[in-house]
Amino acid sequence: MTDQYGAGSAAMPPAPDSAPVPRGPAPSSVVNAVRLMYLSAVLGIIGLVATFATKDALRDSIKESQPELTGSELDLAVNIALGFAVALGVVFTVLWLVLASFVRKGRNWARIVTWIVAGIGVLSVVGIFGQPALNIVLALVGVIIDIAIIVLLAIKPSSEYFSSSRPRY
Repeated sequence: MTDQYGAGSAAMPPAPDSAPVPRGPAPSSVVNAVRLMYLSAVLGIIGLVATFATKDALRDSIKESQPELTGSELDLAVNIALGFAVALGVVFTVLWLVLASFVRKGRNWARIVTWIVAGIGVLSVVGIFGQPALNIVLALVGVIIDIAIIVLLAIKPSSEYFSSSRPRY
């Protein structure tokens, strides 16, 4: 059969598939990193609860560092600190869940963003001192988990998995 130009109507070859397709299941290092990412999200929620549970200690800490604050100013400072903690906690919890989903799918950009987020978590340990013991324990556990995530996503089986799932052009 010919088309309007007299040429045969051969089918066009399919466009190359540029979607990343992993070459098999994720290695255990990636699976374990994803599990730890989910655990970090859970720890974030526990941290939020701990922040509210230690509200009086937060109030005392602010009062001690800013003795000139009036009662209403102190209440405002505590509420701002709690609001900031909630906002940050929710953002990082959602971020961990989204990143875990894309890391499991083999998206290299998600691995890189995960390294950045986990690196921020490791660096944040500097700000934990002077907080209630529960917050310090949660922060230290979080740092250990962040380091494990970084290492698990950097080792050879993980790197091979992410490089095999890059788009082919």
